Amino acid sequence: MRILAIAVAVGVGVSTLSAPASAAPQPAGSLGPATPLGLSGASPHADLLPDGTVRLYFPSPQSGGTAVAECTQAGACSIVGSIERIADLTDVVLRDGSRRAYFVEFDPSTQQKAIFTAPLSPENVHLRDRSSVGISSGGAMAWGVPDSVLLPDGRVRLYWVEPSPQGGMATEVVASATSTDAAGTAFVRDPGYRTTGGRVDFEVLRAEPGNWLAIMSTSPEDPQNPQRLLLATSDDGLDWTVGPKSLTPADMSYLDPTGIPLGQDSFLVYYAKAPNVLGDRQYELEQATLTVETLTVETPAVSDTEKKKKKKKKKKKKKKKKKR
Repeated sequence: MRILAIAVAVGVGVSTLSAPASAAPQPAGSLGPATPLGLSGASPHADLLPDGTVRLYFPSPQSGGTAVAECTQAGACSIVGSIERIADLTDVVLRDGSRRAYFVEFDPSTQQKAIFTAPLSPENVHLRDRSSVGISSGGAMAWGVPDSVLLPDGRVRLYWVEPSPQGGMATEVVASATSTDAAGTAFVRDPGYRTTGGRVDFEVLRAEPGNWLAIMSTSPEDPQNPQRLLLATSDDGLDWTVGPKSLTPADMSYLDPTGIPLGQDSFLVYYAKAPNVLGDRQYELEQATLTVETLTVETPAVSDTEKKKKKKKKKKKKKKKKKR
């Protein structure tokens, strides 16, 4: 049986969180040393550009919306632009090579926050022809942070956070919708939820047939329960197994993860870090390398004694049949 396992980081404290039962294997996690990016903000989204640089989009008070930074993979960043009045931008490259963005914006027709979409300009800092995808907040506060991913068949799937129907603190769920077209503009909500129990800020790192990997954070609770980064695996991107071990220590809160592939089993992950305090917090962006190790678990060999026992049982069954 093929499973995913990630080595435990040396010198990094981890904590546990119960995970829902699923057929997929439970991932465990490890992040390498952190590199501060010198950027203040939260909810980053990372794009790997053809020249090897990384484009980071993140809400920033100084930009009046979403700041756009260009970074080397070593972590040297500079601001190259901003996009006004939007937050939580995510994007995909469609089958035709065009780049389409999804983001949260205030919808004047409903007086609520909603997920909008628009093509990204060639320089990746301007949005054209914005339109709603029909997913709105319903007035909820704990809502948003969408993630978009291109499915193996060319359609687009969106994931976002919304309040649990049962209510309560740190009980948010992750919902999803899948596009009905290859353009990624019309969506139908998927049944059920992808995660429950306050697992938020969902980001798919890998979407291969039968081999999905995602990273997420836990919901803010109180200073004694800092936000943590967790991993999850899935066969289809709908039913997920969330690993119980935290990727991050308990000295700070870690949230809003995003990432780019460095190789089949390695990712450069970006996230926000903040003190474990209630109320207003200062958010700083960091990066670290996540390494995934694929292990093959061999089926235990049947001993000679067990083989003999099975043969005896078969002989007894045959004798009983003859008597009848």
